[in-house]
Amino acid sequence: MPKTPRGKRIVDASTGTFQVVNKAPNGEAVPYFDKSRGVWVAPWRKPDGKVGRPTGKTRVLAAASRDRHMARAADEERFAALDEGFEADSTVADVTAWWLQNVARHRVRATTFATYRKQARLIEAGLGDTPARQLQHAQVAAFISDLLDEGSASRARSVRTLLVQIMDQAVGLGLAAENFARQVRAPKLPEVQRRTVTPAETQQLLAEVDDRFTAAVGLCYVQGWRISEALGLAWGDIDLDSGTVRLRRGSTYTDGVGMVLGPTKTQRTAGMQSLSPTVIRLLSIRRQIQDDDRAKVGGWPDVEYDGEHLDLVFTTAAGSPMLRQHVDRAIRAAATRAGIDPTGLGTHAGRRSVVTNLFASGAMDLGDVALFVGHSDTSTTRGYVQHEGDRPRQISERAFELLDSDWTAQPDDA
Repeated sequence: MPKTPRGKRIVDASTGTFQVVNKAPNGEAVPYFDKSRGVWVAPWRKPDGKVGRPTGKTRVLAAASRDRHMARAADEERFAALDEGFEADSTVADVTAWWLQNVARHRVRATTFATYRKQARLIEAGLGDTPARQLQHAQVAAFISDLLDEGSASRARSVRTLLVQIMDQAVGLGLAAENFARQVRAPKLPEVQRRTVTPAETQQLLAEVDDRFTAAVGLCYVQGWRISEALGLAWGDIDLDSGTVRLRRGSTYTDGVGMVLGPTKTQRTAGMQSLSPTVIRLLSIRRQIQDDDRAKVGGWPDVEYDGEHLDLVFTTAAGSPMLRQHVDRAIRAAATRAGIDPTGLGTHAGRRSVVTNLFASGAMDLGDVALFVGHSDTSTTRGYVQHEGDRPRQISERAFELLDSDWTAQPDDA
């Protein structure tokens, strides 16, 4: 067995001292050629003090092999003290499962958590077997590319966002040195024109909707509520005499569970709000229908949330919580009866229509609209605007009035 090289000594005759000149900068011996085996050897000192001798057909390959051994040893030493049951080779799937259980579950609503679990299954299928510390930029980019090839830019974007959160956690736990998922650009979503209706069409819809659902539709299409907020409403939250409501919770569907009560989607939404005269009237009708249902059934399912017994506003004829899908179907059926194209219409089209109509009217700026519908960020509100109606002309006229002394207001075309 060849001896570990000690380097070439250059002796200083005047002093009798010498210098070793072929040591590597890191203190390890430089690779040498072992004639007996016909390979290059790159010695290195292991953490336990023993000498390792990786080999390669060339000097470069031997050095690369040594570097890999040294990096692995450094990782093993670094991860030796990991807790939470993790180890040096804990995979992306391991981190994903831990993050879902210990972080995401406490941050989001049940429906959002169910969506996270579906997206996590895609991550586990594509990248799950890869040790978190070995996940590279190219792997993430290829994974997102595969999702795009399957035809859904929106899903690919959402999965990439989830992976960024998971790998941030991996870095925080010491399982990865860098989050390469964050370096992969989010897929660009195609511009899609979403369906909205005018205020006049809203009145036509409300006139045709089944009375069981008109109040819910009114909250979406007149108040701009999310359907989850409407379905989470209890009679104790409403004061019909003063025309006010205290928005406190939402009701959403969770796979395998059904309708689940929870907090509102954003804190900005919660709180006291005024009700429009139309919605007050529709809620009064809804109350009478529900009283009739209760009298026929004789009993009513007990609903409790956060230690409080609730009398939900929107229920089936048997008293169980109403589903969003029931309201969606009622909207499309009403549109058909009113001679309005039902394509793309549903509960969320109401919220989108409210935002678009308010902004396009020119009567409110984006901040006021965001305040009305409960958006925390005006950029979210801006994304709801599907057209700007007459707003550009109105803005131009105001600008000319201020900037151009020759400008004269033109009469409206009518």
